[in-house]
Amino acid sequence: MEPSTKTTNPPSRGELRRAMGAGDPVALADAWQVSRHLWPMLRALGYESGYLGGRGANSDALAGRAPHLRPAGTPPGYLSFVAMVPDASEHDRIQLHHPGRDLPRLPEYRGQLGVVLQDVPFRQSPSTGQRAQALPDYGSKVLTEGIVLSARAGISVSLVHSLVLDSPDPAGRRNLARQADLVGALRVPPRPSPDGLGVPFDVVLLRRRPTGARSAGHAFTDTSPIALGQRLVTINEYFAAHPEHVLGRVLPGPDGATLLAPSADRTRLGQRMQEAFTRIGGTATQQGLTAPGFLRTPTSNQPQAPAAPRPIGQGDRPNARDDLHL
Repeated sequence: MEPSTKTTNPPSRGELRRAMGAGDPVALADAWQVSRHLWPMLRALGYESGYLGGRGANSDALAGRAPHLRPAGTPPGYLSFVAMVPDASEHDRIQLHHPGRDLPRLPEYRGQLGVVLQDVPFRQSPSTGQRAQALPDYGSKVLTEGIVLSARAGISVSLVHSLVLDSPDPAGRRNLARQADLVGALRVPPRPSPDGLGVPFDVVLLRRRPTGARSAGHAFTDTSPIALGQRLVTINEYFAAHPEHVLGRVLPGPDGATLLAPSADRTRLGQRMQEAFTRIGGTATQQGLTAPGFLRTPTSNQPQAPAAPRPIGQGDRPNARDDLHL
């Protein structure tokens, strides 16, 4: 099948906010559970200091801020924040600075963040046709923005709809692969839904490739057929090679799509998530997908609790190519 080249319209702002789980306590709990098992792996890979940036409804929970510490009256959904990577013992007290605009619109953040956290998991799968392709196109765009915000060898961790990795059109994933290496991914079973069938989301970890470095991550640009009984369905080649990172049963869906079993498959989800992140971290260490020294060790002139990353001067302005794929 030839990849689609048609231009698609992105979802509306209201649809994005609903899809990101803004105000949804289950979505908030999911992000918090991911953070509990994510950060030990990030620290093992060397992401222990430097600047942290977040975007999306529950990105504060991904940063380690416990749900009960969200300030009273906080509107559902954060546009963006920046902070220092917190000490392991101080996640509950992490101080977030909200710049008031989305990070990609502020050039001083591009190429400056050691860790980027993004929460954009769509709840609803759109209908077929151009509308269906709008969802993975938008998800790929957000993943690309996370890479551009990352420092060289910085890492972005994003919660996205499963169609971003499973779309039959590989164009967005190929663009990502030109700029970053896939450290790993998890497919999380769907949340409980009033209609009884939620949509799974993926945790996608991408490390921005240092200048001149060769690709060292997992293959993820293509899809692969897998057999479910007597039926063939397609799933991202990473999950076909690593079925242990699909934290639930794979079921055939309409039009050959893949879906996870309903929320009953969330039993022992935290334990399975912890085991999966441990495997991902171990493989990343073997592949050399770790934080470089300048991200691990604070410099003498780096403040301990800045409100924002340092402004970019003329001598260290990001290369113009940093903005090419936004």
